Amino acid sequence: MRIEKSAGRTPVLSVLRQATGELHRRLEERFDAVAALADPSRRAATIRRYQTFHRSADQALSGILQEVEGLDYDRRRRAWQQGTLADPPILPSAVFPEPVDKHEALGLFYVVEGSSLGGRIILRELQNRGITDPELYFLDPYGAEAGAMWRSLVEVLAREGARGKESLASMTRGALRGFDVAERILCGELS
Repeated sequence: MRIEKSAGRTPVLSVLRQATGELHRRLEERFDAVAALADPSRRAATIRRYQTFHRSADQALSGILQEVEGLDYDRRRRAWQQGTLADPPILPSAVFPEPVDKHEALGLFYVVEGSSLGGRIILRELQNRGITDPELYFLDPYGAEAGAMWRSLVEVLAREGARGKESLASMTRGALRGFDVAERILCGELS
């Protein structure tokens, strides 16, 4: 697998995006987060699904990711545990896949952290529709720091993915598994 740098992206990020592109598009087609969160009758169940996604990801990944240099996992964890997502989960919490190694854990975490970028867009659209429910602020856990947090993750992914073909393959496998579980949880298939 030949890796090239493109349009300001690291080679590793390009590989992950290319590998998961179809799954990402399918998730967006199946799960209309704006519609689900805008509808007061569906909002609580949708928030619980997000809660399950993030809480079970933390259970599966924290032991490995706390030790990854430059990731600052504890800071990321604290941001996700604020507000609504800190409440006890209502859906089962042991649904996130256990990674086989650090690189697979990073691939899984790429999906979790990527949801914060999408969450900012979702929150902005909801606010444009006049929906300002404070329970929705979990969608933007880093606020003004979102860009910096994403860039620091990308740096870690680039460093770790460049360790060799097997490291990148494991990271890619994790990202694919991450999108699969995100779709199943957010679409209500794991309940």
